[in-house]
Amino acid sequence: MKVLIADDEKLTREGIISNLDWKKLGIDEIYEADDGYNGIELSKIHKPDIILSDVRMPRMNGIEMAKELQKILPNSSIIFMSGYSDKEYLKEAIKLKVISYVEKPIDAAELEDSIKLAMEEQFNHVKNQIKTEYHNKYSQNKLALQIIYPLAKENQTDYIRQFEELGYTIKPATDFTTVIITLKTAVSSISEQDMNELYYTIDEIVTRFHMNYILAVKNDEYLILHLFSANKAIDYGIRNTCLSISSYLNKSYQYFIAVGKTVKGIKNVFESYNSAVVLLQSSFFYDYNSIIVPEAAPPKTPVSDHSIFNEYLDALTQHNREEITKVVTAIFQNYKENQHVLPNQVKDLYYKLFNALIQTASNLHVPAFFEEDSWAVLEYVTRNYNLIELHQLLLDKINLLFSYLQEHTKDNATIYAIKEFISKNYQNETLSVKDISEHVYLSSSYVCTLFKNETGKTLNQYLTEYRIDKAKNMLMDSRIKITDISAKVGYSDSNYFGKAFKKIVDLSPSEYRERFGK
Repeated sequence: MKVLIADDEKLTREGIISNLDWKKLGIDEIYEADDGYNGIELSKIHKPDIILSDVRMPRMNGIEMAKELQKILPNSSIIFMSGYSDKEYLKEAIKLKVISYVEKPIDAAELEDSIKLAMEEQFNHVKNQIKTEYHNKYSQNKLALQIIYPLAKENQTDYIRQFEELGYTIKPATDFTTVIITLKTAVSSISEQDMNELYYTIDEIVTRFHMNYILAVKNDEYLILHLFSANKAIDYGIRNTCLSISSYLNKSYQYFIAVGKTVKGIKNVFESYNSAVVLLQSSFFYDYNSIIVPEAAPPKTPVSDHSIFNEYLDALTQHNREEITKVVTAIFQNYKENQHVLPNQVKDLYYKLFNALIQTASNLHVPAFFEEDSWAVLEYVTRNYNLIELHQLLLDKINLLFSYLQEHTKDNATIYAIKEFISKNYQNETLSVKDISEHVYLSSSYVCTLFKNETGKTLNQYLTEYRIDKAKNMLMDSRIKITDISAKVGYSDSNYFGKAFKKIVDLSPSEYRERFGK
């Protein structure tokens, strides 16, 4: 705690300082003033909790100083010291609700008791302040969440009253704008100190631009900030508020800020909130630390997912690195320019892209690629990752695959040639070990032994799994008949195909389509 000693006699001030064990009392800082004017100036700078003041001082006496201090430090505790038995001064001291009145010459024990009493009063002030702040924060949070829904006409007066209890006057013409801030980090995982700093910064920024606000946390993920003002320059205030909050968040957080439309009156706040929610859904298409505002530009015509996915599969089958990079870049640009597409539609396509890539890598036995199965990949893609992150991860995995292929081709040219031949001829029902052996100009027995030693699988096992993986891709498209899929992957007998599929996948083709198909 901080103490200010105001007395025009230097010896008195020094005596008070030297005769008490301030550290033991819990006093950290002591300031000295030789009159009321200096006492006020020091108080503005250092904000003392306790003021020990002589009553009679030149220029400004203790009573006059105390009256001014109660304006700037209303919660400070004042102790008067005087060598005079002046009833008028005592009356004024009582009016000012001073904590104590100590007569000079000062008795150290009496002064210490008065300071302890003042400290107790300060602790009570702090407790009450914490309770008030907690109550206000709770009331604010509750109110901010209530007004995001349409308000019944008969309840509007009650909500206006709740605003008034928080110190705000709401009129029918008051402008409201809802701003939603979503942090990549869950709010509950942020330390109390950091959250208090964030709240303090938001308060300072909004106040700086002459607006009011109420704030709530929703679902441990969203900060809902209702900005309101009767000021006609609210657009200027909102823009600068969001820019300043963004500048602060850039230091420590990944986030998106969505700015809803401005509406008039408390009854229409839900419209501003809903417009911000819609904008936030499009955050998937933005990089982190973006401020998202309504766009006036009309949507462009997107490229067909089905056709571009087929191009991707063709490039993947042919192991054409240049073409596959070109295709996924086109997919990325297509969605970047068509932000009116639902994020789930984009995630569905990226799931297929990842799955096809994983299956190719599995067929080629690429190590350290994706240890997860299709379920885990689906969960990964459906997390709250944005388009830029998904695209970059896909490119990283493509580069990993082709880097492996480049080395693998050098080290095991024969195995690579076998797999390449299978990838181009697996649709042929009569494809056999003999056909594969003749393609690489080796005997069937040598090819079977070499392949088993290098891959851990027999040629027939690898061929069957390759065909089933291709079938799984096609089953994702409900427009292709299962009998046609069977023929496309080298099975003229659809019943035999079904048995082979279930043996590997543990699901029938129709069950697999029902579970994973789109």
